Amino acid sequence: MKLCLFLLFAGILDAVLTHFGIVSGFVEEGNPIMEFFIEKSWSYFYLIKILLPIILLGLVSLRPFRGRVRTLLFSASVLYFSVLIYHIVWILLYLNTST
Repeated sequence: MKLCLFLLFAGILDAVLTHFGIVSGFVEEGNPIMEFFIEKSWSYFYLIKILLPIILLGLVSLRPFRGRVRTLLFSASVLYFSVLIYHIVWILLYLNTST
């Protein structure tokens, strides 16, 4: 369950940091699907970033940590952790270039 909560927090943090990076012109969205939703509306982007972890939370509550759900949860957590590290790196680069 802790990984599910991490995913929800990481999804929201990723969305906010991505929004900041794109608006500031420092980064571009690398995922073409998410780029499509950003072009439509930031609201869609945020909705997806929040709904996907909630859906996974629901899956885990139905079949707690077994088989494919466990693999999906672990893989998503590793991926989001990597994305957050990436965000930290470009934020530090942005702060160093703007001073």
